[in-house]
Amino acid sequence: MNRFKAWMLALIFTAVSLLATVSTAQAIKVGEIEVSGALRTDKSLILTACGLLVGEELSTEKVQQAIRHLYSLGIFSDIRILAVQTGEDEVKLTIAVKELPVLEKVTFIGNKRFKATKLKKLVGLRKGQVVSPKAIKDAQQKLISFYKKEGYLLAQVTPESFQLDKEGRLILNFRIREGKKLAVKRIRIHGNKAVSQREIKKQMKTKEARWWRKGEFKEEVLQQDLNRIVDFYRKQGFRDAKVVKDSLSYDISKKSLFVDITVSEGPRYRFGRISWEGNKALSDKELSQLLTINPGDIYNQEKLDNLLAAIRAAYYEKGYLSATVIPSEPVVDNRVNIHLRLEEGAVSKIREITIAGNTKTKEKVIRRELSIKPGQVFRRSVLERSIRDVYQLNFFSNVEPEVKPLPNGDVDIIINIEEKSTGQAMAGLGYSERDKLVGSVGFNIPNLFGNGQSLELNCDFGTRRETFKFSFTEPWLLGTPTAATLSIYSTKDKWESHFDEKRQGGYGRIGRRLTWPDSYSRVYLRYRLESVEYLNFSEDFSNPLGLKENQPQVSSSLGLTYLRDSRDMPQFPTRGSMCVYTLDFAGGPLQGDESYHKQILESDFYFPILGRLTLMLKLKLGLVDAFGSDRKVPPSERFKPGGTSLDGMIRGYSDWSVGPVQQGVRTGGRAMLVSTAQLQFPLVRQQLYGLLFADAGNAWRWASKANPFHLKRSVGVGMRVVVPMMGTIGLDFAYGFDNPSHKWRSHFQFGTSF
Repeated sequence: MNRFKAWMLALIFTAVSLLATVSTAQAIKVGEIEVSGALRTDKSLILTACGLLVGEELSTEKVQQAIRHLYSLGIFSDIRILAVQTGEDEVKLTIAVKELPVLEKVTFIGNKRFKATKLKKLVGLRKGQVVSPKAIKDAQQKLISFYKKEGYLLAQVTPESFQLDKEGRLILNFRIREGKKLAVKRIRIHGNKAVSQREIKKQMKTKEARWWRKGEFKEEVLQQDLNRIVDFYRKQGFRDAKVVKDSLSYDISKKSLFVDITVSEGPRYRFGRISWEGNKALSDKELSQLLTINPGDIYNQEKLDNLLAAIRAAYYEKGYLSATVIPSEPVVDNRVNIHLRLEEGAVSKIREITIAGNTKTKEKVIRRELSIKPGQVFRRSVLERSIRDVYQLNFFSNVEPEVKPLPNGDVDIIINIEEKSTGQAMAGLGYSERDKLVGSVGFNIPNLFGNGQSLELNCDFGTRRETFKFSFTEPWLLGTPTAATLSIYSTKDKWESHFDEKRQGGYGRIGRRLTWPDSYSRVYLRYRLESVEYLNFSEDFSNPLGLKENQPQVSSSLGLTYLRDSRDMPQFPTRGSMCVYTLDFAGGPLQGDESYHKQILESDFYFPILGRLTLMLKLKLGLVDAFGSDRKVPPSERFKPGGTSLDGMIRGYSDWSVGPVQQGVRTGGRAMLVSTAQLQFPLVRQQLYGLLFADAGNAWRWASKANPFHLKRSVGVGMRVVVPMMGTIGLDFAYGFDNPSHKWRSHFQFGTSF
């Protein structure tokens, strides 16, 4: 408005000036144009922008247009065009301008709740910017609106400007009186008859102040609450319910706020007859199976919306991506009849699949995991399974599909990949309760040369443990879904202070993906051959296991493993399960000096609980026994849970400490049961997680002595951190209820098997 007034005044002044200078009956030409008042603005810009030219005929319309053009630059507060007659039919024009100030600095005075940097970003004013009165007013309103949204309804903002020099540099201060954040004293509902105030208030996030809560008010939250109230009514059958009025008022002290909400409930409806037409791809029976509402049920808008979504999803699953469901809701005697008009459209097929973002991983490694193929009918469930299988490679931090519809109804699919660091290099020293000080050198490359192959080389050396391991895995042998692994190793472990166990050997394993009982299943066959020797018996070692010192023995074993893994992600999954059953045989027709059979059943289940909170339930059962009359089971094949043992984690106890003890030696058990309940929640998704857990388990000398009611129990907290080039690091603090020390115990872990 101010700019409009200035423009009108300039126009009137210019017109009067022209009339006073020349006679309107005579054609006047522009003889000369000069600019005055421009301190910062280039005069050539003004002359170009005004559109007036020397030698052309002058008219009121051209003068008006020149003033409009100059005002549109947004850098002048006043513009006048003065005319002085210099000849019989010629005038000299002077364009007199007054420039708007340039912002030198923005400051805030009185802001206590919010930092100046946040407020500067909010107002959007920058140093060097030309500042108009309107820009200052807009910034003032932005600040007032912001404070109101944050609950400071009485906040006042006053702009103050100071011009520094003749060049128009301006310092702009915003003086803020924040006032107190108002607390909601009372929420009053009007017009409700069928639903109580208490039920309505339960739907709101705006709450009345009580001794245990502040009763904070935010305008944005209140507006969302009004929508929640309407949604709640419509779930209860009040299809026509609406909020007709809402208002705010204060008490005399202006410290307490009263919220008044007036609703119009309308009649309560029930569902009537449910019918449809136009279905061909989905049979009447298939549609009937999708129904979650019945005639006579109380009308519920949410249930109706879910039904429509389920029908659309069923069509999408059959490839009808353009299918639409058009509902009509005729009302008869407070009964809402639902009629669905189904427009199926044509089946959508996949034209092409593009892989994007893979800089290291070869495209074939990704494509062979995809169940979707070009030319297939598009099915969303198959796409979701394909994305899950690509995630399971554990080479990528993110896998996002993009479906692009084509004019003919078909689709192109783009799979956007974000690769993560997969190689792990290790060199350093570590300490654990069981192994004491250990040095480690090695590397693990799970995506060798981008081919999806795995190469591992590790060396550990310390006073209680020495290991060397080399392993190579080809996940797609000869271009088929057959995995092959070859591994050689040498280990030397000290069993407390009693003896050393040395093992040298290797194994070969071959695995195959299955289509039965489902495509989540795999089976592996492994053959292991190794030399075993027991050394350095201590003088006080009672040898309850009947070991032979310094006599190398041969162990030849065959293992069969069935694995079913339906987890949504290989690391920090949120849903799905993993079940593993392993059966090992040694001796007998396989020859060798060790003869035993061993079975392990392990199941992990993952359930999303609330938001990103995930519940993990884990159960591990183990049985091992020897063939023959002596029933001797090798020490390394016995179960030794406790701490972070690979046999079974029971945190709150030292490693290997849970289980039978014979003649002062922890011999390990022939039977084991370990269970865990764990809540995991992301602090930074796929990087940092917090844990709450409870462990329970035990190992028994004989399977006949196993007692699921006699378990070692513990609870604790922990965290997991994903470190590039190192893997996942875990730190847990646990308290063992049955630990004689009655102390909290810390556990450090490295790797991804937890």
